[in-house]
Amino acid sequence: MLRVLASTVSVQLQQKLLHREFWIQLFLDRILPLMIPLLAWKAIFDQAQAESLGGWMENEMIAYYLLVFVIGIFTDVTFHYEMSAMVQMGTLNQWLIRPLTFLETAVSHMVARLVLLLIPGIAALLLCLWFFPSIFAGLTLSSLWNAILVLPLSLMLFNLLAVSIGMCAFWVIKTDSIFALVMLILEFFGGRLLPLDLLPVWLERVSRVLPLRFGISGPVEAILHPETTSLVPLFLGQSLWCVLLFGLVLILWRGGIRHYDAVGG
Repeated sequence: MLRVLASTVSVQLQQKLLHREFWIQLFLDRILPLMIPLLAWKAIFDQAQAESLGGWMENEMIAYYLLVFVIGIFTDVTFHYEMSAMVQMGTLNQWLIRPLTFLETAVSHMVARLVLLLIPGIAALLLCLWFFPSIFAGLTLSSLWNAILVLPLSLMLFNLLAVSIGMCAFWVIKTDSIFALVMLILEFFGGRLLPLDLLPVWLERVSRVLPLRFGISGPVEAILHPETTSLVPLFLGQSLWCVLLFGLVLILWRGGIRHYDAVGG
């Protein structure tokens, strides 16, 4: 099964790499927007002429947004869009008769996409280190170790969320608007727009139990402040939400495939 899975990942990679517009979109949509929040915060700090804002030093804030952006790059697997297209066009049928189950095929798609996203991810890191060479000066080996520990579950959480929304394609025509709305809300409460400790107290408390807090803010805090961040609650939150979302995916898939068979795609 592993050989078939590896072969499927290889085919997915080859299909993506053949298209020049894929590379153009990858860099224009993923790397250039990174500079906007970084330059905006630099301008805010320069205008305020303060060493820190809300307890955040300038280098810490830039490092925070860089890490959030890189995590965001690796969570853009577009599964919800492709699932919607397969259900509407009826091409889901061909995936149901392959050696792998459909969920295994979805995993191969997401693995291939993650490998491709290494390119803009590494490019974004190098670009920011060129413009802001001192932002990671305070990081230690503990930061690197924490990144290795917490980021895989963070990416898994994002991918399960995308798959669960993609499964809604069995009942709605387009999932793009649903995905955009859910991600906008959850990313706000997850710390993508602002660090959670800058939110009002009651909003910050709500955000602490939502899934993307364990996918964005939690992992970034563990990397930037390894000495003050406890990994046990973070691991528990990531694992719990991954289990819940995986269960939701299975429920939606089983209900969706019965509905798909009933209406003939």
